[in-house]
Amino acid sequence: MGLEKLLYLQGVGAEFIDCFGNLVHIPAKDRQGILTTMLLQSSFDQHEHLHGMNKPGQQLFDVQAFTQQHLSPPKIDARIEQLDVQPWLVPLHGFQWCTIDKPHVDVYLPEHYSSEFVVTISGENIDTISVNADVSDCVIAGEYHINDQRYCQYRLMLDKAKLHLGYHQLDLAFINDPQHKDTLHGQLMVAPSTAYQGRLVQPLNSSKQSWGLNAQLYALRNDAQWGIGDFGNLAELIEYAAHAGADFILLNPLHAVDISQPDNPSPYSPTDRRRLNPLYIQIEAVHEYKALNGELSSQKWQQKRLVLNQAHLINYDEVHSLKYAAFEKMYQIFCSHHIKLETPRYKAYKEFVVQDEAALMQFVTVEVELASKYFTQDVGFYMYLQFVADEQLQACQLNAKQCGMSIGLIRDLAVGAVSHGAEISANADLFCDNASIGAPPDPFAEQGQNWGLTPFDPVKLKQHNFSHFIQLVRSNMQSCGALRIDHVMGLLRLWWWPLHEELGKGCYVYYPLDTLLAIVCLESQRARCIVIGEDLGIVPPEIVSCLHQAGILSNELFYFCKDHNGFKPPQDYKRQSLMMLANHDVPTLSAWWFAADLRLRRQLELIETDDKLHQVMDQRQQEKQQLIDLLIREQAFELPTPMTSAEQLDFDSVLLAWIRVAAKGNAQLFSVQLSDLVADKHGVNIPGTWKEFPNWQRRLPLSIKQMSQSPKVQQRLEAIASARKSRTHASAVNTSAVNT
Repeated sequence: MGLEKLLYLQGVGAEFIDCFGNLVHIPAKDRQGILTTMLLQSSFDQHEHLHGMNKPGQQLFDVQAFTQQHLSPPKIDARIEQLDVQPWLVPLHGFQWCTIDKPHVDVYLPEHYSSEFVVTISGENIDTISVNADVSDCVIAGEYHINDQRYCQYRLMLDKAKLHLGYHQLDLAFINDPQHKDTLHGQLMVAPSTAYQGRLVQPLNSSKQSWGLNAQLYALRNDAQWGIGDFGNLAELIEYAAHAGADFILLNPLHAVDISQPDNPSPYSPTDRRRLNPLYIQIEAVHEYKALNGELSSQKWQQKRLVLNQAHLINYDEVHSLKYAAFEKMYQIFCSHHIKLETPRYKAYKEFVVQDEAALMQFVTVEVELASKYFTQDVGFYMYLQFVADEQLQACQLNAKQCGMSIGLIRDLAVGAVSHGAEISANADLFCDNASIGAPPDPFAEQGQNWGLTPFDPVKLKQHNFSHFIQLVRSNMQSCGALRIDHVMGLLRLWWWPLHEELGKGCYVYYPLDTLLAIVCLESQRARCIVIGEDLGIVPPEIVSCLHQAGILSNELFYFCKDHNGFKPPQDYKRQSLMMLANHDVPTLSAWWFAADLRLRRQLELIETDDKLHQVMDQRQQEKQQLIDLLIREQAFELPTPMTSAEQLDFDSVLLAWIRVAAKGNAQLFSVQLSDLVADKHGVNIPGTWKEFPNWQRRLPLSIKQMSQSPKVQQRLEAIASARKSRTHASAVNTSAVNT
């Protein structure tokens, strides 16, 4: 019983429902293995993690010895005492929250506590509130019995009119109680009931249904860039998309990635999710470039750029080397022209540094060490790059709004970070670096998925008053109109793999969903930032209604939007959602139609046999027919006669009808990948591969200028805009009919 209770208190799950709807019981060995990863001392060793190596001759983890020492009954009882009993003996917790609709403060006291106490709330844009009370003024929200003594969670309701959303200082003082002479301090978060909705709260008969494009920023191209898409290309895309009537650009995560390993460029495996990737800086737009224009425009530099720009795949090593060489020269100008003279630009830089100095210093300190084999620059160099990247991203969002986009940029928050980066290594006491985030085995990945990302420890997260999670969400809601949270199910649970294989095959670990969701909603309202939750995969039913009630948009994907009859009609799309035709982890529409993705997966041995390939090819043929049936039912496509198979159809005609039908769907937001807009057959990422396929490296086949000159691309954009308007008109007619 003691071990089972400790597993519960640590958030270690016992069962889950798999993708087939079956109840899966997690083996006791795997659950205890994850508990062990939590109780182990942090495995972080800076040298090992920087170089991705274990100590020479490192022995296997001795599970039995650890269990005897740390999971003996006395040790288990002591841990339960710490997690379950001690919180009831502390009258005021370090962090608590309530909604603005029902504001309250909780205090933990013995039953029938006789002394009065004073609750004082001060801080963010509110007048100081002081309330004198005793337990008779409270309601009991919870109870716990300790040695025949009943302790109660006393809830004192507050005056709603006097409070505002935000984080407030909370003080608790006792009157005439010699056992509690000192004033206790904590934090009260007052949260909204829903996330920010923006124009999405307008009625169905509003003037326009929002749509946009999703783009991998690095994949954008033109002849003037430095071998990789940058914020300058993003500005160009914003103007192009806004002119077509788009409301947003959905981007890949812009997080900082590993500067010590340029050939590992996945934006979903960042070193620090609070910082930006400097490779996205447009060099010509940096203020200091003017002083170097002559040098950086010379044949020596231009020849290197020309070679990089001619390639279809990004050479990250060369791009990294070239752009950082230019960054170093610009930083020298910044030091001599601005720091030395303390110009207004230097003062703006100092203001940027002060805004988030502790987290910024964590990042740049580790960045210096990671970059040591390439550069000898000091921390100021890396702070300068973050300053420049931040001002360029801000300019892009401002440009989007000025161009008439209702949302502008949609950023993407990765589910985790790699252990050797600043976010984890500088905050190791918040994470469990003995485990890695992933997914359990399923038919699509029979061995399960291990993403190599370090998870938050739910107990430590709470013990540190959720400060890092707040900072993480807040930093990613800057310079955008919406935030997509990758694997939003992580607010409730994450699948952990132990790094030591001896500790089993992993299990789900649960998090305080209500608190994390309240933080997301508060930060969303403060930043005026819509929230989209990527809820593809195994979605536990207990999170679905919570996300919906909180105003978090679901993330629909056309390929998966099916029922027993095939692809769902557009009127059946979730209203509160972003519908995407495809994303970075699935084949492009062209690859799907021609089954190029299946042949590639066979080539990469992700499909193990030719017989299996024939089986999935037959299934794809059925799905293609289901798609054609949908397009015909929606009166967007007519079959040519005579016709014997789908292969005879003109793909451009199918693609146009496909886009038009999906765009007129019920979803509040709709987007198409740039790669699908230009009918590219190459995917962004092949899950289950690393070096076997050039993931995150492929550039688009067309520049934005070439897109603007393409009649086919223009026709597809017009189809989206027209379908979204006709959807609005249909909604208005339906609303009018109902009202009549």
